[in-house]
Amino acid sequence: MTEQLHLHIQQLLPGFTIPQEQMAHFFQTISIKKDALLLNEKEICDSIYFVNKGCLYLFYNHNNQKQVVHFALENWWLTDYKTFCDSKPAVYAIAAMEDSEITCLSRTNYETLLLQFPFMALYFNKIHERAYGAALFKQKTFATLSKKDFYRHFRNTYPALIQRIPDPIFASYMGVSPETLQTLKDTYIS
Repeated sequence: MTEQLHLHIQQLLPGFTIPQEQMAHFFQTISIKKDALLLNEKEICDSIYFVNKGCLYLFYNHNNQKQVVHFALENWWLTDYKTFCDSKPAVYAIAAMEDSEITCLSRTNYETLLLQFPFMALYFNKIHERAYGAALFKQKTFATLSKKDFYRHFRNTYPALIQRIPDPIFASYMGVSPETLQTLKDTYIS
């Protein structure tokens, strides 16, 4: 367990003492290069990932094109939540958008961790509530805003993130062509 993850747990569970040394063996920290895949579609999804440094993104392939669904920056967890709970083949893929350092927690270790340290269920409940809330909010804003307004909203809400996302990945996330994204960017600057 990295110090960053330890601090994140403490931040979300301020009243708890976190036995970092006793919990450390459940986690594995690795470095991955930009564009490396952590999970392919149809592989068994058996891990959840905490971003210490860098950025990951969740996507699926449709008509030989990446359809980006979600991003995870520092202090965010990411997995294919559809299949992580039952270790079924993934319906999404996960890749590194940047060189990244991530902490991995396997499904087996996740379940054992929750049994040995029940307070971690509260931590992960908070994580999952945030993720679900973010997904619902994205769905609402995506459905109710024009592409121009969605771009403006995202740019104003996540100014640091938008600078880190390559245009082709962000265009996919928005469901527009790179050319349309460039037009939106040009309009925003005007």
